[in-house]
Amino acid sequence: MGRRVYITLDRLADMTADELKAEWARRYAAPTPNLSPDLLRLGIAYRLQEQRLGGVSRSTKTILRQLAAPPKDGVRNDPSPRKLTIGTRLVRDWHGIGHTVTVLENGFEYDGQQWRSLTAIAKAITGSHWNGPRFFGLSGAKT
Repeated sequence: MGRRVYITLDRLADMTADELKAEWARRYAAPTPNLSPDLLRLGIAYRLQEQRLGGVSRSTKTILRQLAAPPKDGVRNDPSPRKLTIGTRLVRDWHGIGHTVTVLENGFEYDGQQWRSLTAIAKAITGSHWNGPRFFGLSGAKT
């Protein structure tokens, strides 16, 4: 049996182009694409991290596929909104002031108070009616 060589992120910086090509082929079990050594290093580094920490989640892959799909009839189909988990913090800058909202089990916390909706919080921040999820960048066009 041959000795197994473990590659670390630090070691990638010192590898030659030929070593990088061989490592790519081994890590991806595929022919090495015609890429610069820097891009090969990035791809191998990603693969190392993916193998150690896990890859992209199924829900993230779905969102990426939806974003990459060509628009139908000139209209882009936005991905489904993600479910907010308890403890998630939403941060929005409005006229130079940072606003942080924390997702609770039954609503939201903002400015030391509990709120039932993001829309109510957006109105409190702006003084006018806004779609709360859109205001916090969770859906639709950026504001």
